[in-house]
Amino acid sequence: WLKLSLSVCLDLSPCSMSVICENTPELSFPELPELGMEEDCGLKGSPVPPTPSPWGARYSMWSPARRIPSTPSPIYAKSLYPAFAPCWQPMEPPMVPTMAPQHIPFPCWPPAPVEASPELVITALMAEAEALVSIAAEFAACQAATKPSAAPRPAVLEHVTQVGSGRLVQRAIAGGDSEVVGAVLREASQLARHKHGKDALIAVVERASKDHQRALVDVLRGEWLELAVDVHGCRMVQRLMEVCDDEIRLPVVAELRSHLEYLVNHKYGNHVAHRISEHCGPAALGLLLPEAAASAGDLARHAYGCRVLQHVIERCPAELTKDLVAAILEDQPALACHPFGNYVVQCVVKHGSLEHRWGVAQAVCEHLEQYCDNKFASNVVEAVVKWCSEAADLVIDAAMRSSSSLVGLSSLRYGNFVVQRLLEVRGKQRADLVEALMSGPRLQGFGKHVQAALKRMTSK
Repeated sequence: WLKLSLSVCLDLSPCSMSVICENTPELSFPELPELGMEEDCGLKGSPVPPTPSPWGARYSMWSPARRIPSTPSPIYAKSLYPAFAPCWQPMEPPMVPTMAPQHIPFPCWPPAPVEASPELVITALMAEAEALVSIAAEFAACQAATKPSAAPRPAVLEHVTQVGSGRLVQRAIAGGDSEVVGAVLREASQLARHKHGKDALIAVVERASKDHQRALVDVLRGEWLELAVDVHGCRMVQRLMEVCDDEIRLPVVAELRSHLEYLVNHKYGNHVAHRISEHCGPAALGLLLPEAAASAGDLARHAYGCRVLQHVIERCPAELTKDLVAAILEDQPALACHPFGNYVVQCVVKHGSLEHRWGVAQAVCEHLEQYCDNKFASNVVEAVVKWCSEAADLVIDAAMRSSSSLVGLSSLRYGNFVVQRLLEVRGKQRADLVEALMSGPRLQGFGKHVQAALKRMTSK
């Protein structure tokens, strides 16, 4: 302000001069010269610029960006210089230009020096400062409106659902960009059900930090069952079960445990149930055991449910699966003859406790002829002989004491495989079995396979 105050006496702008003249009655302006009209000016209705004033081009402050209204206005200066409108003297021009000429000099001022009081000078400076501030604010607003604003980083969500650009988002997640991960997590519910959006969540599961994995589980809380049976969401849930640890899996498994049978019967949910039983530890699988034990028979007879039960029996300790195996053994004769249930019984023989193995072996000895004549139950007998060596002697004794005799079992379509498996047992019982087969009548039909096995044994 001091600098402006010192220079105002030497060089005053038109705005400042007008304020001084308004407050000084003895000063007066000369009337504006008449503006002539020329048709060959290039713009119809535009005034011909008058002769430049002695003030020079300084006051030719015409801005091409400012549009002059086409309707006549009583204030000539306000139309030409909107920034100086608050402090300009009303003057009636003969015609308001409809388009902007290239050069319109400011109206001539009296060249005689004017003495003004300091109060008027300060008032003029303040008016000019306010005009400049308003111009700067208007210019900044125009720049902000016309300048293309850069899209924020979270706008990457628009690219997540695309094949090519979605990979860039996955790379950003792998690089630990927390801003991108946060944007993906905010839209996790929609992305999980999208064909390509699910890949961004899989990237969070595979490569993001543990805190981000916990945040994903919390964001989707209450929606895991819907995602497990969704054509795209099930893949993300499967990957979560494969990659994350039990701390992350437990809330998800706890939400799904009461819907195990529904998942097993679903064309997409069965994959999720399979991954849970295949990759989760005993802590997470223990949540499924009550539901599995309640519907053990139905699950064992299901094409997908039998695999779930096998993984549960294989991965959990015998103390936890006690109730489940007990429910299976109660229905063992029927399950052993079932296309899928026989695999569950075989799993009990292979991974169950000694008590459970003996339970299966006793049932096999009681129904040996029935089991040997069945395509699926014969596999259970072979599993008992292979994985339960303590019960192999019991099976050999039952075979030698059977009503159809050992030769009759060897002639069965599936029973000959059981006899061949019995010949692989080492011990005194096998010698008695070989002697009974050699001293008996010649084996016919399917028994020729047993006869070939005997020749191989004697040749050694």
